This record gives sequence, C-alpha cells and structure tokens, in this order.
Amino acid sequence: MHNTLQILAFWSLAFVTLCSALALLNIFYGVIGNDLVLHSLGKEAAIAGFASLVEGGGFWLILHYVPTAVRALVFPLFVVAVIYKVGHFEDWNKGDALMLLGFQVAIGLLGTSLLAGHFQTAVILLFVFGAFLALIASIARSL
Repeated sequence: MHNTLQILAFWSLAFVTLCSALALLNIFYGVIGNDLVLHSLGKEAAIAGFASLVEGGGFWLILHYVPTAVRALVFPLFVVAVIYKVGHFEDWNKGDALMLLGFQVAIGLLGTSLLAGHFQTAVILLFVFGAFLALIASIARSL
C-alpha cells in the first residue's frame, strides 16, 4: 500500500475513533450529571481533525520506521491529550482529557477485536470498560 494511503487510513481511523469518543464521553458525562464543555461543531471538528492528523501521522511514523517499538504508540495519544487540554484550557481539567483517551482506546480496541474476529475479547473488553465506567459513575455521583 502506498505511504499516502496508509497515512490517510490512519488519519481517518483516528478521526472516527476520536469523534466517537467525544460523543460517547459527552453522553456519559450527561448521564452522571457532570458537565463536558464543548465548543461549536466546526471548532470541535477542526480540533479533532488536527489532533487525529497528529495521532495518525505519529502512528504511521512509529509503525513504518520503528516497527518493533510498539510501546511508543502511546506518545501520539498523549499528544492528543495535550492538544485537547490546550483547546479546552479553561473548560476541561486533566481528567477530562484522560477520559477522552480512555474512550478512544476502548473504541479502537473494540473495533480491532471485532474486525479480527475475536468476539470473546470484544465482549470481555466491553464488560471491563463498562465496569470501569460504572465505578467512575458511582464515585462521581457520590461526590
């Protein structure tokens, strides 16, 4: 596959998972009674587009040039957290950016497990992530 197509594929996957994570995080915060402040749709799409470009490009660089350094794949995720923290500097705390990354990682792992045909792994992942969200919701509601 041509390098440009690989970068576009990583960028589009990062954009889809990031937008899905934002939507699900907004729904989750609404359920627990917390407030997630988002900008207008255009501004959020621009932030997500830039962040997903950085994330997808970072994934491509790491996988293309250093394929044995799988542990380095967390660096693009942290760059996305910094981009969202700067983009929502006054509105978000550091926990919101980490929750966004958690949602994005869970969505990515779930999609990868389903596409690979590992349905048992996907069900276990859903159960563990749901238990984690239930724990966070119970802590947030008790405060």
